[in-house]
Amino acid sequence: MSTLPRQRRQLLQTIMAALLGGTQAAHAQGDRSIRKLLVGFPPGGTADSLARALASQSQDPGSVYVVDNRSGAAGQLAVQATVQAVADGSSLLLTPSSVLTLAPLLYKTPLFNAQRDLVPLACLGDHCFALAVNGASGITSLQAFVQWARAHPAQATYATPGLGSAPHFLGVQMARETGLTLTHVPYRGVAPGLQDLMAGQVACTFNPLPTLLDLHRSGRIRILAVTSPGRLPTLPDTPSFTEAGLAALQLVEWYGLFAPARTPAAVLGQLGQNIRNTLRTPGMLEAARRMEINLRHEDAATLGKMVLQDQERWKGLVAASGIQLD
Repeated sequence: MSTLPRQRRQLLQTIMAALLGGTQAAHAQGDRSIRKLLVGFPPGGTADSLARALASQSQDPGSVYVVDNRSGAAGQLAVQATVQAVADGSSLLLTPSSVLTLAPLLYKTPLFNAQRDLVPLACLGDHCFALAVNGASGITSLQAFVQWARAHPAQATYATPGLGSAPHFLGVQMARETGLTLTHVPYRGVAPGLQDLMAGQVACTFNPLPTLLDLHRSGRIRILAVTSPGRLPTLPDTPSFTEAGLAALQLVEWYGLFAPARTPAAVLGQLGQNIRNTLRTPGMLEAARRMEINLRHEDAATLGKMVLQDQERWKGLVAASGIQLD
């Protein structure tokens, strides 16, 4: 037998083995279900970063998690997409609490009812917010900012990730507590507002602390106060609003995972266990440390109570603000 046919046979066998291996790999991938994590904000924000960390560290061997950003309407578009999704566990909502407990109170006709349209899975963690100014502004303290804003009411603008967001209402609350005139400038997400802050287009911003820390450490912005109950180990020289005499601005926001209503109980139970396991992984703990998020697992029943408690908290503030959206 000549060597040429043998070489051809070996080449053919190699090609067939590769094709078979690829088919088996594709089949294995196909056996894993796709679960979407719907996030109501653009890439790069806290919710998006948390979702991507959760997806990459998932302890659900039968599923692949992908992040689906549906930004707009202060995070509510992602809620709508979840409500309209098939209730089989393939679409889950990862959201900050204010999207479910604050934003609906602002609308004459709410886009959804959290108790009716969603079922809680687990609380994932929480973080506080912060007030920051341009690093080159010369303002180095909360007291100095209040004095500047009182002297320059027409220039006292504050950027937030959107109309009806928690940072929006922190600005409303600050104006109320200090007697300042603060003009709200809403953006679609965190990044555009921070860019304008560093460019001098707005005077300050309220934002989730995790989105501000790197810029603060680099000197491009300066964090003046945080909404946690006390000072944070990562910012030992920065006071809390409570410490500065503005306890009404104390706010810690949690992040929760929800499924569409009517999702089978067995599916919810398995998802809940997978999430609990994921939050315990070293990779998730490290990701949370980098993002300055306090991982905080709470079960579905506790999360449901947290939604109701936060709704009650926001009702009075919304009524007093007089803000109502179409």
